[in-house]
Amino acid sequence: MKKLLSIVLVLLASVSSMAQKSKTISITGKVSGELKGYNYIYYYASGVDRDSVIIRDGLFTIERPFTETYTQVFYTQYELQTKRMYRPFPLLIDGPGKISIDMDIVKGFWGSEISGSKTAMLFNSFLKQQSDVSKTINEEVVKLYGKGWLPEKDPLAEKLAASRDSLSKLLMGSLVNDFVQTNKDLFVGVYVLNSAGKSAFDIDKLDITLRSLSLKLQKTPEGEKLAAYIRGVRNTKIGTTIKNFVLNDPNGKAVSFDQFKGKYVWIDFWASWCGPCKQAFPHMKELYAGYKDKGFEIIGISTDTKIEPWLKILPILNNPWPQLWDNTNLFSEFAVTAFPTGFLIDPDGKIVLKEIGFDPKNKGEMELKLEALFGKLTGSIEGKQEKNEKSEKPKILPIATIKVGSK
Repeated sequence: MKKLLSIVLVLLASVSSMAQKSKTISITGKVSGELKGYNYIYYYASGVDRDSVIIRDGLFTIERPFTETYTQVFYTQYELQTKRMYRPFPLLIDGPGKISIDMDIVKGFWGSEISGSKTAMLFNSFLKQQSDVSKTINEEVVKLYGKGWLPEKDPLAEKLAASRDSLSKLLMGSLVNDFVQTNKDLFVGVYVLNSAGKSAFDIDKLDITLRSLSLKLQKTPEGEKLAAYIRGVRNTKIGTTIKNFVLNDPNGKAVSFDQFKGKYVWIDFWASWCGPCKQAFPHMKELYAGYKDKGFEIIGISTDTKIEPWLKILPILNNPWPQLWDNTNLFSEFAVTAFPTGFLIDPDGKIVLKEIGFDPKNKGEMELKLEALFGKLTGSIEGKQEKNEKSEKPKILPIATIKVGSK
């Protein structure tokens, strides 16, 4: 009898394990309109390569195993080919089940109707309201200045930016607050607070709103990331001494930041998928070669969700400074929201400056500070600077870390 009971328990455990492994998210789409031969749907998620599915007879289906909450991003071949660009459409998925998308090919995913998942539907509703608020903000700015954007050298550029920021805090802040309070007991509430609240609220408002959520939501990965971000903003002010951290190098060896004290250290947060990060490396190599013997070091910290893309790209980049992998969510503790983001730390461990993005045409704050500390480098850097000034290549903007579904 005991033997039979053991067999039954083993079988039940196997069935339970199979049931867990078979949990899937099924996304079905109905597409209307003339495709003009552009019948592919492309989709990807953080840490997952782009994949595609063909629209057949106006329908498509995507099935994926569900293991954890993530954001699936979509765009159409039709949009890419007819507009020569695409606007990524995020779909928030917090559990197995079925989601339906009803879409007109011309309007695309952003004009589609979502059904089947309450979380996906609510998030989609928020995105549409957010888009409407953004249009309103831009219209108001145009009324004031005649244009939505002005060149940096324009004397009104600073006032325009201030007006836009003020309107955003007012209108977008109101939208985020209303949405979060209405959905304060649902995962989508803390997700939106973490993704949109950072730009809509000041740090105190963000903290108060997070604490107003249930303890269960505060303990979700999104809640904990937001709490880390709040700590990061408060703990990475200029002049603050950073706490020691330990991360692994490509060989799995633990490396402590404390071992670099006594030098000026450039902490560079980047990711293997970040174009501007990789375009900055050749110039960073020149700076490193010129200053490394003068008490200067760079530490590259990859924020890739999975270790494999980082390990794969390292030999290709061949950056000569120490390389570490952030598997502890350290970038949130530094309040990093865009890549690349760099911090210059002085020999005593205090933050000297923070720089976001990379501009190939002009010297950034980091380079100017290094020149002030160690002197200007001669030769190729100045020549490259002059060459860049003549180039028509546009400024490379930082990529938001809220690459949807990021850790």
